[in-house]
Amino acid sequence: MTTYKSKKHLKTAWVARNSQQTTEKPWGYEESWSGFDGIHGKILFIDKGKQTSLKFNNLKVEVLLLKKGCIEVLFGNESAFADPIANPMTKEVLYPGDALLVQSCSPYRIIALENSEIIEIGNHYSDQPVRVLDDYGRESENIEDLLEAISEHT
Repeated sequence: MTTYKSKKHLKTAWVARNSQQTTEKPWGYEESWSGFDGIHGKILFIDKGKQTSLKFNNLKVEVLLLKKGCIEVLFGNESAFADPIANPMTKEVLYPGDALLVQSCSPYRIIALENSEIIEIGNHYSDQPVRVLDDYGRESENIEDLLEAISEHT
């Protein structure tokens, strides 16, 4: 065991209380809570037949764990839009217990094949997603080049 001389270098644990909120989404809803030091969590409830935006985050890294239901995920690496021939998107079906790690700048979309519940843990809570395609009219601005790359290779 290491002994520290200064308390400023001690690691510890602490509790957050009453930080949960529910937000309605066009594909269902999410319950989110804030953590500490930029870490946050969400539980996504996606209705069967609905899908999230095809999006990516510039800074945030997320882990998605399917708790209930069945989903199809479309995902790619950070060069999927810049060079879709060399870096094609991948589709996978996830079942309860399966997880997906999404690194920053990597596009992904979730399609609910059944009513589904997904636990999301991520960092950089304030990083807003760049929505490239969205069934609900919420695309981000200045994405014309990304849309062109997608349309040429899909």
